[in-house]
Amino acid sequence: MKKILTSVAMVLLLAACTSSYDDSAIKTRLDALETRVTALEGNIQSLQTAIGEGVFVAKVQKYVDPETGKITGVTVTYTTGEVQYFEISPKTDYTAPVLGVIKNGAGDLVWAIDGIAIKIDGNEIPVYQTPVFTIDGDGNLLVSIDGSDPVILGQVQNEGATLVDGIFTDIKVEQDKIVLTLSDNSIVNIPFAEAFKLNIATTEYIYTTPAPIEIPYTVTAKTAGTVVDVWYPNNFAVTVDAEKITVTPLLAKASGQLLVYADSKVGLTSIVKVTVEAEGISVLDTPVSATVDYAAAGNDGVVEANVVSNVAFDVVPVDAWIHLVDVKSTAYVITLALDDNATGAYREGKVNIVKQGTEDVIQVLTIGQAKGDTAKNLGKDGTANCYIVTAAGEYKFVPVKGNTEESVGEVAKAELLWETWNNLDDVVANSVIASVSYENGFIRFTTPETLKPGNALIAAKDANDVILWSWHIWIPKTAITDIADANFSATQSTMSRNLGALVDAATDAVVSEESFGLLYEWGRKDPFPGLASVAEPTAVITVAGTAMTQKEGPVTVDYAIANPTEFVYVAGADWLPAEMTTNSEIATLWGEESKTVYDPCPVGYVLPKRNKSCAFWSGTKWIETTDPFTLFADNKVFTVGSLVFPIAGYIDDGGEGQKKAGLRTIIWSGRWDSGTVNGYGMYGYLDSDGPKFRNQGNVRSRGGSVRCVVEP
Repeated sequence: MKKILTSVAMVLLLAACTSSYDDSAIKTRLDALETRVTALEGNIQSLQTAIGEGVFVAKVQKYVDPETGKITGVTVTYTTGEVQYFEISPKTDYTAPVLGVIKNGAGDLVWAIDGIAIKIDGNEIPVYQTPVFTIDGDGNLLVSIDGSDPVILGQVQNEGATLVDGIFTDIKVEQDKIVLTLSDNSIVNIPFAEAFKLNIATTEYIYTTPAPIEIPYTVTAKTAGTVVDVWYPNNFAVTVDAEKITVTPLLAKASGQLLVYADSKVGLTSIVKVTVEAEGISVLDTPVSATVDYAAAGNDGVVEANVVSNVAFDVVPVDAWIHLVDVKSTAYVITLALDDNATGAYREGKVNIVKQGTEDVIQVLTIGQAKGDTAKNLGKDGTANCYIVTAAGEYKFVPVKGNTEESVGEVAKAELLWETWNNLDDVVANSVIASVSYENGFIRFTTPETLKPGNALIAAKDANDVILWSWHIWIPKTAITDIADANFSATQSTMSRNLGALVDAATDAVVSEESFGLLYEWGRKDPFPGLASVAEPTAVITVAGTAMTQKEGPVTVDYAIANPTEFVYVAGADWLPAEMTTNSEIATLWGEESKTVYDPCPVGYVLPKRNKSCAFWSGTKWIETTDPFTLFADNKVFTVGSLVFPIAGYIDDGGEGQKKAGLRTIIWSGRWDSGTVNGYGMYGYLDSDGPKFRNQGNVRSRGGSVRCVVEP
């Protein structure tokens, strides 16, 4: 059983004309009417069975006696292949009201008389409910549903026709239907209906160069809600419009099978396999079964399936990777969620629809699922300018701007710009990120089989090699935790380490360079390498790939995006031109009220808010003496409540580069100083006027540390 019937319905009703009759004829008349009701109920049961089993009339043909050459009957062929023969004796054509099935304004199939929906208590009767017809003593035809009070449809009259052998007495083939006349002159109209079908004339394509291939298609008996879509392997790009499917091989020898399907959205699906092969390469694997009812993607697969049943039912997935999510009983639509297909191959599974409380199967749905993508989607639960990776493997993310859904533009390729181990060791290329690519709308990367802690920057480039956007990949050595401490944030937990740090800073030993993290100019999303040793205050961690360079500014935001490895210095000033530093423009960079597109924090985190009710942001404090601050001068860290901050140095705004490790640190907030060139941050230092902590504005062209808080 495949799908619920759409427009095809076998219809019948009793009708005739008569003059008056006396009381003595009532019994005879009622007996005849009861006989007709029995025939009516039998045909209604046939219709119910057809709907329940997904069976309908495929065609009706006249039967000509080979000996006499006369039409003696009719053959009715059903979609099951069953053929039934009915004997006829020709009579004059007769028209009468017709009981049928129509699609109402909401797109639902309901029972109707002469094309007008039947209503009981003001409600239309859905096709999956069975109307019961009776005739009362006054000759009225009644209908009821599920024991409801009968509704009078009209008076049925009889002119005294006598039942004869066989059901039909006449057949008439019209342009859009077959008209069958019962032996009592009742009429059965059988509309012609084309099957819902996706038509693709050519299903095998061979190409020599990977240029776009256009595949025209049509859909027969297309509904208003019909959707055509394609499952396709990762080595193709596919678009679908109203008349054609465009397939573009992404590799010189990309070959594979595409599963094209049309979904009527009222219960019918038609599927066609299309093979696209590079010249000289044959696709041998043809796993897609012709019996598949619904096709789903390999990852995040969800299927909305139509169940055809005239009784209450249960849904029983046969295969463990298929899960029931929801049943809309009024429409008989079920929602199934599929596990990601990590088997490495296409697979099929089944769902049994059983009569409620029993094991009696009334429908079987076959679900086909494409081979899943083994890469973990880092942006599945939200996007950002930074992604944290904690296990070796394959990863991907959609190239969008920060935490928005806005595309970065026409991406031609992806490239690893730099990677670091956060120390002074010579970094081996591709030791943190093994490979990077752009495929099927995703930036993809892999780590080595043994995960190497560190940081990396990946860029999306256009066809002219211009950087469109870049993302920070952060691979910590130890687990990052969130600490609730109202001294730093009154309402949000705080990361246990600086952004980009591989480990947490500790108070019981000289601070490790791996706890320093990376450095940021206020308002820019991309990190710069930090310092490497408190013993050498200007030692910078090493990188493999594109090293940081310095450029005297100011520059535009677009320039900064296209040059994420250039640190822009402007002594005592902003890295942005003066005309771009209005409050409204600055607010689009970093912000403390909500996460912005340029926020450097990973998914689930945001820049901290400068809140003067919190000790950390409340003004100038002497660290060594003022609670809740404690300075561990020998170990080059200080604490604020339960949070530990390394004195990690910063990048100078005058072009002197990274410096002051173990002597000074800047911790940025998302706030800026209105009307000035400053961003707000904590400035802690041990040299000159120190030791002390000061909450103050620092010019936005300095590079400081970031400590993220949990996004509300």
